[in-house]
Amino acid sequence: MLLEGFAPLLAAPALKVHGVEIALGLDCRLAGREAADGLEILTLDVSRGPVRVSLEVPLGDAEGYWFPNAGALRTLPPDWRGNDKTSIISSSPLGCLYDRHGRILFAFAFDQQIEESQLRFGVSEEHKTFVVYFEHQGRAPRPLRLALARPGGDYAATIGHLRDWLRDGIGQPLPVPFAGTVPVYCTWYTFSQNVDARSVEREAALAQQLGCRAVIIDDGWQKFGSGRWYAGCGDWVPDTAKFPDMAAHVERLHALGLSVMLWVAPLLLGAKSEASARLEPVAPHYSEGLKARVLDPRCAETRAHFVETCVRLVQDFGLDGLKIDFLDSAVVYQGTPTTGNIPDVGEALRKTLADLQQGLKAAGLEEVLIEFRQSYIGPATAPYGNLLRAGDCPADAILNRRSVIDTRLIAAGQVVHADPVMWDPDTGPVPAARQLLNAYFGVPQVSMALSRLPAEQLDAVRTVLASWMRTRDVVLRGTIAAGLPSENYPVVQARLDGRLVVGVYQPQVVDIDLTGLEEVTILNATASDEIVVRWSGAAGQARGEARDARGAAGTAFDFAARPGLTTLAIPPSGIATLDLGDF
Repeated sequence: MLLEGFAPLLAAPALKVHGVEIALGLDCRLAGREAADGLEILTLDVSRGPVRVSLEVPLGDAEGYWFPNAGALRTLPPDWRGNDKTSIISSSPLGCLYDRHGRILFAFAFDQQIEESQLRFGVSEEHKTFVVYFEHQGRAPRPLRLALARPGGDYAATIGHLRDWLRDGIGQPLPVPFAGTVPVYCTWYTFSQNVDARSVEREAALAQQLGCRAVIIDDGWQKFGSGRWYAGCGDWVPDTAKFPDMAAHVERLHALGLSVMLWVAPLLLGAKSEASARLEPVAPHYSEGLKARVLDPRCAETRAHFVETCVRLVQDFGLDGLKIDFLDSAVVYQGTPTTGNIPDVGEALRKTLADLQQGLKAAGLEEVLIEFRQSYIGPATAPYGNLLRAGDCPADAILNRRSVIDTRLIAAGQVVHADPVMWDPDTGPVPAARQLLNAYFGVPQVSMALSRLPAEQLDAVRTVLASWMRTRDVVLRGTIAAGLPSENYPVVQARLDGRLVVGVYQPQVVDIDLTGLEEVTILNATASDEIVVRWSGAAGQARGEARDARGAAGTAFDFAARPGLTTLAIPPSGIATLDLGDF
């Protein structure tokens, strides 16, 4: 159905690469072809009009299709449903079709990451194939490159290979200060917009004792920041009834040993703000969902307001960083007329973010944390944001885990943060620990009223964060291996310098290669009280213990770890640590 609909715009397929039939638009031609580092690179040129490309591959034993903006979609969409708009603020033009063994059947990337592009994809009912249709209307003539990966490789490794190819030429990733690599206390799910300095300081002090080393003061600190929605956005000054002296508040948090980030949405413009009268001409779109206008970044006035706002906040309040939200709201302007001087939304946002970095540098603020959120997580964001956060998923541990891993696959040097975790305070320590264990392979964020939690849940938070800090280097810098996306990554492993961290999220046999290992940490995020491990590689002695969700010692281990199966008694939401060697 998909390719039939676009058939009048495409020439007959004239090229086949790695089993993929490729058809080009009527005005598009193949300008070059080369093999580079395991990828087949096609250079495409167009005389006029948009670049159009269709890709069609046999369905084979396909189980799922991965793309950066997939969210909860992990099946094979029909070709009349699959859709992804890409630019620097939305996803990335990359995708892969994989089988039930996690092997690549088909994987591609287009090197158009900044400007707006359109991808449609899915299973062709008529052809029993998987099809992709790409369209990009260039604002200026330039060749466009398509990379195709050789089939048969591991899906995660192939995505990483294509990500690295896309990263080439975009500039150096923004360095990540230490404050971006430690557990965070976030105010959002705790307070929503009903936040104030005194409450934040009370909760932050408790968070510091539990292991957090940074605080995000989320939405609600700003003037008119009450009643949900965003009718007051635009001035970005504190609500003095909640925060009488923001700079002094930040100093007090610093004195607790906490870095401080502030939430801001500099593209939103509310009718209550004083800035509304001045900026409304460059904010023609009103969002009913947000109850605010969206500033058009294609206009110079918007870009200047954005940069001035962010630099001023960091400078005036002594902040360590900004949580920059709703950049993707500008997607509404894709393909629309503008009075601005940059026609393309993606290019305008790239210019905005580049101007922000220049503004921070000019102010002597070069080590600032800048957090972006799904869906603006593609490799093109790397020079402008050093933190990427999973999208909002309150209490959805599975989606949080999946989003963290998805984001890690596409991150190009940035550190990935989980969405802040929350849970029912009346359910005991196991659910609380389970939320954090599902966030374990990103930087965990906690967002609960700690002062009202029972002791057993505080113990759970303390226990998991202590384990995370002990394994932090492995989790953040290690090589990640995960199960299939369509199965929500049931087992995740991170390995670095003889240390291995394994997160088990569904009951199944866990394969662990002993070769070169000195330490293994196993997270039991299942409902079972045991984990079955299938060892391979060199044999050795294993010693250690399991602890429950509150950190209480449980089973002690001392056994010969040799090829074969071992059942380990680990309580639900518990953690086991094993030392390996010749004792």
